[in-house]
Amino acid sequence: MSPVRPDAGGAAVLRRAGADDAPRLAALAHWVWLDSYATAGVESRFLPYLAAAFTPAAFERLIADPRQALWLAEGESGALQGFAQLRRGVPAPTAEPPQVELERLYVAPPCTGHGLGARLLAAARGNWPGEALWLSVWVGNERAQRFYHREGGRVVGETDFMLDGQPIRNLVLAFP
Repeated sequence: MSPVRPDAGGAAVLRRAGADDAPRLAALAHWVWLDSYATAGVESRFLPYLAAAFTPAAFERLIADPRQALWLAEGESGALQGFAQLRRGVPAPTAEPPQVELERLYVAPPCTGHGLGARLLAAARGNWPGEALWLSVWVGNERAQRFYHREGGRVVGETDFMLDGQPIRNLVLAFP
């Protein structure tokens, strides 16, 4: 098996996800989540969240929900390299007005630094024109924070992500 390599020159194709994509989305979500948040290794407290949130069935439900939109980035070989997941009608946990949440923007670790995140974010921002976008990002994910700031996001507050009954501090960013 050859190693995963990003396609050169921004050759990734962006498209909306279909039900057939659910297994690959689940696998990529596990990979990116663990790479981002399991900084000291895989802890038992992660397992219930991963088992519930990142299954093919969970992604099939998201894809079928008209309030959700999932954008994929696929390389020339057809390999899934990243995705952006949006939820419409979700008020931000701040006084800001955005109503579209960018719930996840995940790029396969070998594919970061090649513009895929920026392209997926642009697709997400254009999905429901006229509606501002918000997201939350873990305070410990400095790379993601730098990316979102570079792309025009501004911190408008804080919220907690609950994991195994414990609050995990997140920043809330909004995009005009």
